[in-house]
Amino acid sequence: MFRRYLSREIDHWVRAGLLEPEKGQALLKDHDRRHTGFSLSSVLAVLAALLLGGAVVALIAANWEAIARPVRVAMIIFFIVGALVAAAVAVRRNARWVMEAALVFAVLCYGAGVALVGQMYHLSGDEAAFMLTWTIGALVVSLAFSSAMAAIGAGFLGLGYLFAEASVFDFRSVDLINVAAYLSVLAVAIAIGVSAWRSRSVVAGHLCALLCLGWVIWVVVETTDSNPGYMLAVIGVAAFVMGSLAPPILAGVVPRHGVLSAYGAFLILSGLGMVQLDLHDASLAWEMGLAGLILAASVILLIMAGRENRLIRTFAYFAFACETIYVVSETLGSLLGSSGFLFFGGVVLAVVAFVVMKIEKRFKSGEGLS
Repeated sequence: MFRRYLSREIDHWVRAGLLEPEKGQALLKDHDRRHTGFSLSSVLAVLAALLLGGAVVALIAANWEAIARPVRVAMIIFFIVGALVAAAVAVRRNARWVMEAALVFAVLCYGAGVALVGQMYHLSGDEAAFMLTWTIGALVVSLAFSSAMAAIGAGFLGLGYLFAEASVFDFRSVDLINVAAYLSVLAVAIAIGVSAWRSRSVVAGHLCALLCLGWVIWVVVETTDSNPGYMLAVIGVAAFVMGSLAPPILAGVVPRHGVLSAYGAFLILSGLGMVQLDLHDASLAWEMGLAGLILAASVILLIMAGRENRLIRTFAYFAFACETIYVVSETLGSLLGSSGFLFFGGVVLAVVAFVVMKIEKRFKSGEGLS
């Protein structure tokens, strides 16, 4: 997908006279030479590792009584060590996806081993401790081998650890604040971020961001009676300002109007939306004021970063359309009736679609001129 996008961009640059055809072909060849994305063989290798890991768990579980405890532990250790050795050999032979498949198998066997050993020897612990132990194992594997798949696995396991820790406490209870749990989840999120950076895994980076956002929501909900939407909106403003108004000296670290800006826009609109959903027995003036704020925020995001970031445009358009329908439903819905509201809502959405089409054409013409 990225190669097709890159090829189209290079063709556009060549037609515009910004790039010589020979250099364009050289760029594509360099991309193909260094490309390490997914292929059919790599996907099949990882799926095979998943199935083999499940087979190991099923084999040990099915023959639970027939296999002696020391033999079970020895089998688990053998599978883990064997997978790590296979991954090391694959690294030496530059077989990247064989290494990834072997490490996925090792992480699965490690998690299964932790669960089975805990059951066999009746070790004390809960789901949170199990998820933390499994996540740490995946992080060690990812950092040791710079493995993207292990980093992604650690990201998902980290989210599981967050949910396991959050389920221990009563919802919105200020009497059971566990600072150690908060710091532990935050440390796991930071470690996943380091693992994502080391393995250059974009997916693991997004999982780290989701874990951090989930951590913020968890802490706000558990320690206060406030709606977490306020905190998300504040974080979104900070992220958007950092991503879209960063000084040129930080351009190499924080791309202008890039992923950070898109995350900021999403958090701003999502946070304000959560605040709006939490309104109870509010006056119509307050509801319309908040809706106007969300509409204004959508327009401001669109003006500041809409031209450079298509994802931000998508967020802004969606929020604007939703708020427009909300305003119509709250002000005219009861007066028009069901059919009248549907008709008027359709007309409003058609107008919004026409405006969006004009804005997109203006953005495209501006990109062509630049």
